Amino acid sequence: MPFQIPTLSDLINRATLSFRAHLPGADAALWPNNVRPAAKTLAGLTSEVFGFADYIARQKFALTADGENLDMHGAEMGLARRAATPSQGKVTFTASAALTVDPGAILRRGDGVQFRVVAGGALPGAGTLTLDVTSNSTGKATVTLPGATLSAVSGVQGAATIEVGAAGLAGGMDVELDGPYFTSDLSTFRGRILFRKRNVPQGGSAADYVMWATEVAGVTGVFVERRWSGPGTVRVFPLMHDLFEDGIPDAANVQRVADHIDVLAPAGAVVTVVAPVPRVIDVTIDGLVPATTAVQEAALAELKAAFRRQGRVAGIDTPNPSMPYLAAAATFSRSWIWQAVANASGEQRHSIAAPAGDIGLAAGEYPVLGAVAFT
Repeated sequence: MPFQIPTLSDLINRATLSFRAHLPGADAALWPNNVRPAAKTLAGLTSEVFGFADYIARQKFALTADGENLDMHGAEMGLARRAATPSQGKVTFTASAALTVDPGAILRRGDGVQFRVVAGGALPGAGTLTLDVTSNSTGKATVTLPGATLSAVSGVQGAATIEVGAAGLAGGMDVELDGPYFTSDLSTFRGRILFRKRNVPQGGSAADYVMWATEVAGVTGVFVERRWSGPGTVRVFPLMHDLFEDGIPDAANVQRVADHIDVLAPAGAVVTVVAPVPRVIDVTIDGLVPATTAVQEAALAELKAAFRRQGRVAGIDTPNPSMPYLAAAATFSRSWIWQAVANASGEQRHSIAAPAGDIGLAAGEYPVLGAVAFT
């Protein structure tokens, strides 16, 4: 049986009984006396020792270690926590007259987040000027949607409207979190450590590509398709749920993963890194009871979580239960949609009108939640 740490109340009672057993006449039930306060003091100190011993026991394993202790488990495997990163991208200056933008010019978003122009530029007259920028700070808070407007703080001579480009300002990530105990989530440091422990590097196995891809900031999941175009070919599908709502990365982020894998992959491997093709699945929920806004929002949140949890990239690889990261034949089950809505807080009953059945996925496709209708 596992050792059960006594409660503080139990420890107080034990200390009280110990006084009674070893000091005849020292009865804590009599008032006034100093036995009961002494028993409480000793019990409190003992409880603290038990708590620290429990903490130490949890730090022995990557399954339950915390903070710097988890960092040490990672260091044993040659893994480091992914650092926070800034957002980067392009902005367009639209001017009605001559404009000069200095290198290092500072731009500001409406909420105060600042960005720095990487290399300056100039316009001799009216026109548009597109320049690269990077955020002065790091973290997901620096990610900026396409079309957002910025204002000039310094380094801009002339008037212009400043708008974020079509790809947005992406790549900003917070420091990698520990992750819940026992998690297998590859977006967490614990999940990556446990994956590495369970999959010894083999110089180019499918698991190696998963480990290499998840070393890139922003990657939350990876699927690998071996021999997709003949012997020696490998296709890697990275997912980035924390940067993109549907988890599918843009070309710039795919290239980041490709560049990282390129220096690690075996010389004989022909590696292709691509974004999955979204298979949009619209959902119609019929007869939701109660049909309140709160329950509908809860159902939508559960659906999003189910698509992230259950979604996988399909491919032509051979299925293997011990290798769930392989891009093999896959379907998205209608039952998962039904169950997700049933999990919504407050839901009493519902039915799923669409999709009418399981959704088969073609090679390279990834299921994405589309429009959700309540009828």
